[in-house]
Amino acid sequence: MPISALVITLSDEPGARERACRALAGEAALSLGLPSGSRLPAVAETETLLAGEELVERVLRVDGVDFVDVVSVDFSDLEA
Repeated sequence: MPISALVITLSDEPGARERACRALAGEAALSLGLPSGSRLPAVAETETLLAGEELVERVLRVDGVDFVDVVSVDFSDLEA
């Protein structure tokens, strides 16, 4: 199961940031950390690498999300 470390950059507008946090909390594959300014750390656990890529694309479409940095991806338990 691929596990990805993400840093999500949120909007500077407080209302948009709050809406984005609520929407992201609804993503079952994401575990969210505590925000630091406009940065929100997250861990994604998906069944496949493709599912992880699709998750990042969904997160980027969330209103109030400006950018997603993929810090690392561990897929060492997947077969070659």
